[in-house]
Amino acid sequence: MTTLASSAVLSGTGVLTVSLAVDRAYYGQWVFPPIQFLYFNIVQGVAGFYGLNRLDYYFTEGLPLLLTTALPFAGIGMGHALRPNEDRKHLGSYVERQTLYLLAVAVVATVLAMTAISHKEVRFIYPLLPILHVIAARPLAVFFHSVPANKGKLLLLVLMLIANMYIAAYVTFVHQRGVVDVTHFLRNEQEARLPDSPTYSVESIEHGGNVTVGFFMPCHSTPWRSHLVYPEIKAWALTCEPPLDLTVDQRNRYEDEADIFYNDPASWVDDNMESRDSILKAKPGALELRHEDHARRTWPEYLVFFEQLEPIMSGMLEGTVYDECWRGFNTHWHDDRRRRGDVVVWCMR
Repeated sequence: MTTLASSAVLSGTGVLTVSLAVDRAYYGQWVFPPIQFLYFNIVQGVAGFYGLNRLDYYFTEGLPLLLTTALPFAGIGMGHALRPNEDRKHLGSYVERQTLYLLAVAVVATVLAMTAISHKEVRFIYPLLPILHVIAARPLAVFFHSVPANKGKLLLLVLMLIANMYIAAYVTFVHQRGVVDVTHFLRNEQEARLPDSPTYSVESIEHGGNVTVGFFMPCHSTPWRSHLVYPEIKAWALTCEPPLDLTVDQRNRYEDEADIFYNDPASWVDDNMESRDSILKAKPGALELRHEDHARRTWPEYLVFFEQLEPIMSGMLEGTVYDECWRGFNTHWHDDRRRRGDVVVWCMR
C-alpha cells in the first residue's frame, strides 16, 4: 500500500509539473486550469447556462449510458472493491484488492465532484470508463466462467455482445451523422471550385470564388471549424457565449445569440442580416462577419439548418434565390426539439 501511494504521489507530481510547464509556455504566465474550472463552473455557476440536470443524472443516466451491459458487473465490482478484506482471497491478492479499492475511490470521488456541477454530460465521466472496465472484469469473468456448460449464460453472453455491437454501430454510423455529413458536402463544394478539380467550371464559382456558409443551428451543432478544412471557406454560426462577469440576476435574464434567434427567427434575421429584398437577385462574394459596429451579415451562398426550422425558413425566404440543394439524415430522435429532423442545406440558385 505504501509503495502504491508513493508511486501515485510520484506520478501525480510528474504530471502536475509537466502540466504547469506546458500551461506556462502557452499562456505566458503561471496558471492552474483546474482552479479556473472550479471557479467558472461552481463559484460563478456559469455551467448551468448550458443546461441543468438532475442531481442523480450520473447514477441514473450517465453511468448506464457509459457502461451499457457492463453496468451490473461494474456495480458488483464497486461493491467488492470498496470493502477490501484480507480474508476474501477469492477476490484476488491483497495488492490487487487495495489497487481496486483506490480505483473505486477515484470513481466515487470523480462522480460526486461532477455531480456538484449543475450542468452534466456523459462525456465528462468518459475518463472513468477504463477504470470501470477493470473493476467490472472479475465479476464478469466469474459470472461467465461456466459458459461452455451453461447454455443460458452462453445465450446471455451472445445477446450482450450483439447489443453492444448494435449500439456501437448505431451511434457511430447512424445517430447524428447528418451534422458531420453536411461538412463533407460543403468541403466538396469548395474543392469543386479549385482550378485543378476535375469538376471545375465557371458555373461552380457563379456566386464567388469560395464557399460562404451560415449555420442557423444551436451552437456547437456541427464540427465545422475542424471539418471544413479549407481556410478559404467563409463560415459563421450562431453563438452561445457564456455570461461572464455578470451579476446573478443578469445571468438569469441573459440570452445568447442562438436563444434570441430561436425565440423569433424572423426578427433576428431582420436585425442581423441584410434586407431580405437584397437576396432576390443577390450575388454575394466573401461573407462578412458582424463587427463591433453591428454591421449586418451578408447573406451567404449556403444556409444550413435542421428540418425542424424548415417551415419557418420557407416562410421567411419565400421568393428569394435560395432553394434546397442538399438534405442528409441526422437522427431518428433527439431530446432537443431544435435539433430534430434532417440537416438541410439551401443554396443560392
